[in-house]
Amino acid sequence: METNRDYLIRRISPEETLEALCDFPRYFEIETVNACNAACPMCTIADWQRTPTVMKDDLFEKIANEICQHPEVKRVHLYRDGEPLLDKKLASRIKRLKPAVKKVGISTNAQLLTQDKAEAILWAGLDEIILSIDSLVKDTYDKIRVGLDFETVRENCVNFFRVRNWTGTSCKIRVRMVRQEANYVEWPEFERFWKFYLGPDDTVECKDIHNWGGQLQGFKSVSPADTERACVALWSLMCIFADGSVPLCNVDYNNKYPLGSVVTNTIEELWRSDKQNLRRKQHLYGCRAAIAPCTNCTVWSEKPSHTNAA
Repeated sequence: METNRDYLIRRISPEETLEALCDFPRYFEIETVNACNAACPMCTIADWQRTPTVMKDDLFEKIANEICQHPEVKRVHLYRDGEPLLDKKLASRIKRLKPAVKKVGISTNAQLLTQDKAEAILWAGLDEIILSIDSLVKDTYDKIRVGLDFETVRENCVNFFRVRNWTGTSCKIRVRMVRQEANYVEWPEFERFWKFYLGPDDTVECKDIHNWGGQLQGFKSVSPADTERACVALWSLMCIFADGSVPLCNVDYNNKYPLGSVVTNTIEELWRSDKQNLRRKQHLYGCRAAIAPCTNCTVWSEKPSHTNAA
């Protein structure tokens, strides 16, 4: 049986030791704007208790400067709980991280992904984009992506392929369905439609809805929780909110279990802190239930499907 240590190394970075992963995060989700133009039921927006804000320039520079000194960082995603295209400085922030960071990406609902914005983020050096569209059936889409316009989003997604291709940039496009009760039977048709547009490195994928660590009432997952495994996030991923605060992980959307703040500490100090190491020990030795949202969390339990162009 695979041990927790072997599982973590396999999932995060097979060429490294578990101890090395505790030196500095390999992955980041940096929320440059805490706001959204949608109100999707599988999201947490109705329960947000943090003040909407855009990350200040000096704070972003502090974060970027430290990250860019660590070549072991594998990826930085410039989003967390907000819609990244609401950040008017997104393109310049992508450019600031390149070329020091191997991969810079975003995830977007694509409502604001106009021709101008598509060109701006591609020329800035964007390496990866997740286009979250969830359904090709308008009635279903409208129930899932509340507040967005189905036709606009679909056309923006299709057009992004065209813009990426004619600019000759190498951005990987991942078209994603969040699979849930409303769209569960749609995956085969969704896959067939988007496969037509894929380039050699692009994917169309579905990811099962998760339960946000059991924090939302009436939230039904479609994957069971794997409570026997240590969570890969504690050894791999740091989330930084727009005000610089650092939560437990990417499901701690209201920062109820804070690790600290990059306003007053460095990323390295927080990542190597006694608090973070205690959380790791609790997970590694079968005590993840000591941390309330970890008890039945399904965020890493989903079974994603991926389809390439070939």
